[in-house]
Amino acid sequence: MAIVMVLGSVAGSVHPLLEAESLNEVLGGIAASAAPAALVELIRWLDSFHYEAQLSPAELARLVVLLDEAAQPHLRQAASLYLSNVLGSRSIRYKVLGQDFYASLGRAYALVLASRPEGIEPDAQLALLLRSVRCANGEMKWAAFDYQDLPAESWRRAGEAYREACELERLDSPVLVREGRETRSTVRREFVRLVAMKSASLDQLAPERIEAIDKLVCHLQHVLELRQQPGKGQPFAVDLETLAPPRRYAVQPAEPSVAMRYFDPANAMPALSELGRDAGGVGSRFDGMNSSTVAGAVRHLLRHWGAQPPTRRFRRHPVGGALSLATGLGFIRSLISGDALLRPAAAWTLRDASRNGFGVQGAMMDPEVCRVGNLVAAHLGENGRWVLGLVRRVRIDGKGRAAVGVQRLADDPRPVILDDGGRSWNGILCDPPIRGRAVRIVCEPGAASGGAIFLKVGDRTLKMQGGPVLSAGLGYQVMGGQLL
Repeated sequence: MAIVMVLGSVAGSVHPLLEAESLNEVLGGIAASAAPAALVELIRWLDSFHYEAQLSPAELARLVVLLDEAAQPHLRQAASLYLSNVLGSRSIRYKVLGQDFYASLGRAYALVLASRPEGIEPDAQLALLLRSVRCANGEMKWAAFDYQDLPAESWRRAGEAYREACELERLDSPVLVREGRETRSTVRREFVRLVAMKSASLDQLAPERIEAIDKLVCHLQHVLELRQQPGKGQPFAVDLETLAPPRRYAVQPAEPSVAMRYFDPANAMPALSELGRDAGGVGSRFDGMNSSTVAGAVRHLLRHWGAQPPTRRFRRHPVGGALSLATGLGFIRSLISGDALLRPAAAWTLRDASRNGFGVQGAMMDPEVCRVGNLVAAHLGENGRWVLGLVRRVRIDGKGRAAVGVQRLADDPRPVILDDGGRSWNGILCDPPIRGRAVRIVCEPGAASGGAIFLKVGDRTLKMQGGPVLSAGLGYQVMGGQLL
């Protein structure tokens, strides 16, 4: 009902935000509200500009900028709340609000740029172009949280702003980023940041590392470049003529188009290497983020932006068939042991397989499966065994279909009971129980990983020297050890 009242009051009349008292009241209410309520209100006002109202281009631009500024603290709070519990129902709400806000803000800036008068002041025009590209950057991050690509329309809008700033010869002209702050940026830097995020293979990262990548790219954007000639490695390039999203070129073109710009992260590699050497304290440099999260993001960028980008080790073969996927350490263990009272439906389709993993596709996104780092168990066919794996890549297309890449962890996992003399706990053995060999065990986070541990595997009891935690994720850890 509230949105109807807002739109009804705007249609065919003076916009209510043109009145100073009304504007101050709205901005005050937004500042005093919690993030969800504030973002809902901001989305309503941004969408109201698309209806008939007596708004001059200058007034429209002023109001959109004011609402953009008012949203920033709430967007930071929403991102923090979302990342604190990415699978919670409330966190999903924060994610949707962030995505919807940037979609509305992008449409509002498109309306502003389309309604500009011919005699607009150059500095004001440049500031709008910069904000349009920054809006696309914000939209990119929130779309990546859902493993989606930035919409083609948003790419086109950012590309048009970059191209227009280039025609004005103002690509490197500094512009104040936020009211009341001294920080300045340029259209070139903001557009390069957008291309850098696209080239960072965000579909291979958990949401908290996507946030860390965003902060790292902001930290490094002054040394990132778009060149007219391709550099080393597999370059990402953007076509300023078609304004299509950037794409990776496996083979460098023999005669590069004059409209192509190639992303070059070479100058950022020394800074990334230095951050990588300071793995223990690197988090303090980025709003107090967890150091291991930032260090993992640094390693990811070093690997994907290096002169020799990572390549697939094993050839993929197309396959087919229906597939069941299960998540949750306890449920997976009950399925492997045969104690489970039910089995997930075969809602996934096997697409391809290689020596160390397989790819599956689903008709819709399952948030319990579609998160990089999640532990999953896959069951193919009626009589097949459960295969244990880790989600390594997630992509969601425009129709909501999910493509998930899974790395094999164990082809014949076995339920085990572990006992260190002080307590016992359940786990899953990933390797054959042969004395003298190294093994991996999936168990609950925080379980003892050192000293002597006894394993009960079926009717056998084995002794193991506990080793380090090899990897960890939501609700599990993979522990190494040596059977004695």
